[in-house]
Amino acid sequence: RLDEGAARTIRRSSLRSRATMATATIAANDGFPFYLPRDPRTANWYFPGNKQLITLLIVAYVYIVKIGGPRFMKNRKPYDGIKPLITFYNAVMVVCSVYYVHAFFTTAYIRKGYSPICQGIDFDARDEDTMYLLGLYWSYTMVRILDFLDTFFFVLRKKDSHVSFLHVVHHAMVAFNGWFGLTYGPDGQATAFPIINGSVHVVMFTYYFLSSLGPEVQKYLWWKRYITQLQLIQFVVLFVHSLMPFFFNCNYPRSHSYITMVQAVFFFCLFMNFYATNYQKEKTRVPTKSAANGKIH
Repeated sequence: RLDEGAARTIRRSSLRSRATMATATIAANDGFPFYLPRDPRTANWYFPGNKQLITLLIVAYVYIVKIGGPRFMKNRKPYDGIKPLITFYNAVMVVCSVYYVHAFFTTAYIRKGYSPICQGIDFDARDEDTMYLLGLYWSYTMVRILDFLDTFFFVLRKKDSHVSFLHVVHHAMVAFNGWFGLTYGPDGQATAFPIINGSVHVVMFTYYFLSSLGPEVQKYLWWKRYITQLQLIQFVVLFVHSLMPFFFNCNYPRSHSYITMVQAVFFFCLFMNFYATNYQKEKTRVPTKSAANGKIH
């Protein structure tokens, strides 16, 4: 009797396990669920899952750069004395971008053997490389939030025209995406994002750094328009890459792919409009005066 009871218990446990696995597969592959389960690996971390904090962060950023900052600077002269700080900031961002591209690529695609085509998320994985990858994504998100300084510099120097809709929305969405990934799963297919985006940032912040060195260097910076072209290519690559889980069953949440694809199309349109407005009218353009911390995004 004890053996029969144990057998029934095992069968019930097996059925529950298969049902749980089936539910997880449906949530991952069969559409956009109304409720996304938390990533259990980051459930005890401070920033992920804190909706109030990410909301406050983005609202405060938008208020400062669009309302509070311009109001503060209205009767003040531009703080052009911060140019050395901007130069230092751009140099730090170049180094950070190079570091994250290398760290994400070597950890995910070399040590963990990620597929470059379609890579799912194992929410139960807690091995050393996986947890290092999650921690890497957390610090990467913090650096992207630190990137708000880029806009604050514009405000302090009264470069209000640079604080465009594209610029502000892009910064806000990057912060949100970092929070979303850490909350609902940042690894798997999405690991390609900090590698691709980080590579673009290496080029972009290198331009900003060189531009901040003054007119003697700025006259050689003829390649600014190609940075925007590189960003447009980035969105196309991210869109195509996010499509892969719809054609290959790698157990990557489709909800994540939907969000990435919608944003890729949205920002492609905004950047294309920026490119057409600023560069198409002039086939050749030699920069004579550039903002020290750039104005491309």
